[in-house]
Amino acid sequence: MISTHADYERYLRDDLTAAGLSRWTFVQRFRRPEVHYLRVLRRVELLLAQPGIVARVQRSWHRWHLLRLSTRLGLTIPPNVFGPGLGIAHYGSIVVHSRAKVGAWCRINSATNIGLSPSGVPTIGDYCYIAPGAVIYGGITIGDRVVVGANAVVGRDVPDGVTVAGAPARVVSQADSAVMMPDFVPVPRPTQP
Repeated sequence: MISTHADYERYLRDDLTAAGLSRWTFVQRFRRPEVHYLRVLRRVELLLAQPGIVARVQRSWHRWHLLRLSTRLGLTIPPNVFGPGLGIAHYGSIVVHSRAKVGAWCRINSATNIGLSPSGVPTIGDYCYIAPGAVIYGGITIGDRVVVGANAVVGRDVPDGVTVAGAPARVVSQADSAVMMPDFVPVPRPTQP
């Protein structure tokens, strides 16, 4: 969660790394609109932690801007859900519940849904890869370094370092997300006992 300017700078830096970029320029807001969306989202997250009338006015304007981008890009990602290093592979139809919690260095693709059921909302670990069309719902926990396969429907807990696929999803491989993440994402390898 972003609470200071140092947090904000770290989140921006890690989000750029997750997008395969080393720096941000004005022109990239048109070439990489999904990264521009993330930058506005992170600004809203920072402003939510700031007291005072000035922050409230800025927050209102940035929320309005985020809503416009959300509508144009098909992204519904609320503030304070994802940790640093969020990578959106490409924009279009990503819906995330506002109470879901997702760790650092998650990569998410289009046509995905992270949602609510009567049992609650998901908690997703660090370094997870969520493939196109995946649905993750309910009060479940998905471990670190997990790959959620394309069009998987996940409604049960998933342990660390596996690949799940199918509807309903089940473990199909012991391969972790390091095999799916782009080279520029620093996925740690688990230590062998």
